[in-house]
Parts: sequence; C-alpha cells; structure tokens
Amino acid sequence: MKTFGYSIIAMALLAGTATAADLYVPPVAPMMSEPASVGAFYASIFGGAAFLNDFDFVSSVGDTPGSMSFDTGYSVDGAIGYSFGNGLSVEGQVGYLSAAANGLVYDGNDLDVEGTASITYAMVNAWYGIDLGGVTPFIGAGIGAAAVSVDADFAFTTESIDDTQTTWAAQVGAGVSINVADNIALTGRYRYLTTGEVSLVDEDSDLNTGSASASIIDAGLKLSF
Repeated sequence: MKTFGYSIIAMALLAGTATAADLYVPPVAPMMSEPASVGAFYASIFGGAAFLNDFDFVSSVGDTPGSMSFDTGYSVDGAIGYSFGNGLSVEGQVGYLSAAANGLVYDGNDLDVEGTASITYAMVNAWYGIDLGGVTPFIGAGIGAAAVSVDADFAFTTESIDDTQTTWAAQVGAGVSINVADNIALTGRYRYLTTGEVSLVDEDSDLNTGSASASIIDAGLKLSF
C-alpha cells in the first residue's frame, strides 16, 4: 500500500514539473536600435557639355539689336561639401564653362563672328537624395556669383567686345549617383544655370544684354572621407 502511495506522489510531482516547463517563457532579447546616420565630408569633380543659350544684346551705337549663338561648349567644376547622412548635403562649388560663337544676327543681318563666351561661377548648393540601395536620385539648387565674359569680333562692322562683368547666379539641377565603392560614387547630372543682366563695355560701345544662361550635362566622381 505504501508503495502504491509513493507511486501516486511521484506521478504527481512529474506532472507538476512538466506543466511548469510548458508554462516557462524564455526572456526576450532587448531590441537593438539602428545606428544613427553618420555624416561625412566629400569632394567632387565634374566635366561635361555646356549648351550656352543665345546671347541677346542691344548696342549703344544706334540702339542696334543683336543676338549671338554658340556651338556646344564644355564645363568643368569642383565642390567640397558635407553630407548629413539623412539625404541632405550642402557644398561650396566653383565652375567654369565656355563656348565658341558660331553666328550673329546684327541689326537684322546675319554676320560672321569670331570669339567665345564664358561663365566663371562660385555657388553654395543644397542637394537632397533618396538612397535606393546604392543608387541615389537627387535634386538641388544653388545661388552665388558669376563672372560673364565675351570676347568677340563682328565681321563687316566696327563692333567688337572684350569685357567681363560680375553678377549674381543661380542654378537648379537633378541627377543620379551610383556607388562604385564604399566611399566613391559615379554621378551624372543635368543643371540649368542663369545669371543676372550684364552690360559689357569696350572702347566703342556698350552691349546691354539680358541674363546669360546655359544647360549643362556632366558626369563626375564624388569621394567621401
């Protein structure tokens, strides 16, 4: 009888142990928060094609109107900036673009022209991009100053111009950046650059113009450090 009682007690203890094991819930590991985005400085360099828009002007000699057109030119620029790690970056940029004149309409007549026009500029830009896993489309804008230069001779007239004037400048742009290494990105961009009005002067006359503007398509490298 005692043996039977001991058996009943042992079975009860085993059942209780199994029930306790079934009810045991292991502790949950604490959630690890994602590391905060880390900013970084960067440097970039670009080169590409510049499409300088027609340069309309009015000569002070008889208020004669004219318009100068240009071949496709070139553009180079570099920048140093800081990326905040949240898609936003700001930078200081210096650049230069130049194009050769290929035609002139002066007082309603088509004339040959020899010369070039150029824009040297310094800008402060802000860009915002969305990282899609190594590929980052972005948009941005900037404002600064530009030196507009024209050096040209007008065929069959006494008119020529060789002058530079500084004015304000602004630009908007968009592009795509592709990571090719941990700290190197290959970037393609489109930008539209415009300046304030300028009045270029030589010893004979003034050429009062509207703003100078250009579309720029370029590519370059961005190095983060």
